[in-house]
Amino acid sequence: MISTHIDIDLTRFEAKLTSAQRRELPKAEMLALNWLAYDGMKAVRSKMKVVFDRPTPYAMRGIIYDKASLADRTASVVATGDRTKGGLPATAFLGPEIHGGMRRHKAFEEQLIGRGMMARNEVAVPARMAPLDRYGNMTKGFLNRVMRDLRIDYRGTGATRVPKNSSRRKRKAKPNQYFVPQGRPDLIKGIWFSGRGEGGREFYPVILFVKATSYRERLKLQKIVTELVRSKKDRTFKRAFRKVFD
Repeated sequence: MISTHIDIDLTRFEAKLTSAQRRELPKAEMLALNWLAYDGMKAVRSKMKVVFDRPTPYAMRGIIYDKASLADRTASVVATGDRTKGGLPATAFLGPEIHGGMRRHKAFEEQLIGRGMMARNEVAVPARMAPLDRYGNMTKGFLNRVMRDLRIDYRGTGATRVPKNSSRRKRKAKPNQYFVPQGRPDLIKGIWFSGRGEGGREFYPVILFVKATSYRERLKLQKIVTELVRSKKDRTFKRAFRKVFD
C-alpha cells in the first residue's frame, strides 16, 4: 500500500473557541479530514487521466481514501494493493509510476518466464497486429487464446476451461497458431502467429519481448495531495466547523 497522510494544524483555531466549541472540535476535524481526503482522491484520479494514456477503470479504482474517525483522526489518500478485486494489485502497476522503478510482471508474463519462453529481464508488449481494447491493452480473449496455443494453463479473465479428454475439446481443437520461435535469431523475440488469413498464409509477431526499463516518477501522489490540502484546508475546516454547530 502507498499512502499520503493528511493533517490539519488547529492551534490557531482553538485559541478563538469557547470551551463548548472545543468539545466539538474533534468532530469538525474528522469531517474536514474526510472531505480533504475525498477531494485528494479525486485530484489524483483526475491527474491520472492527464499523465497516463487512457487509464482503465480498474487502475482508477486503485486510488482510494481512508477515512478518519473520532478515535483515530487520520485520513489518507491510498494506492491500494490489497483492496482491489481482480488481477494485478493496483500498487503493482501504480507503484513504479508513483515512486519510479521497475514494474512487476503480469500473470501471463510470469507464466512465460516460468516456461523459459521469456527472460526475467524482459516484458511483453503488443505488436502492431495484436488486438487491443479501448484502453490500449491486449484483450483478454486474445491472451487466453495465445496462452492456450502455447499450452500454458492460464486463468485470465474470460478463459474457458475445457477438460483435456472432452469431445468438445476435440471438436474445437485447431492447429497451434501462436508460438514462441526458439532457436531462431532471425526472428524478433516474442510470440508469433502462423495461420491462414484473408490474404492467404500469414506469419507475423503479435507480442514482443523487450528489455524491461525503469519507470520515471509520473504520478506524484504526495505532491498532488499536499498541494490540494494546502489550498483547501482552511475553508474546508471552517465549512466542517459550521456544519457541526448548525
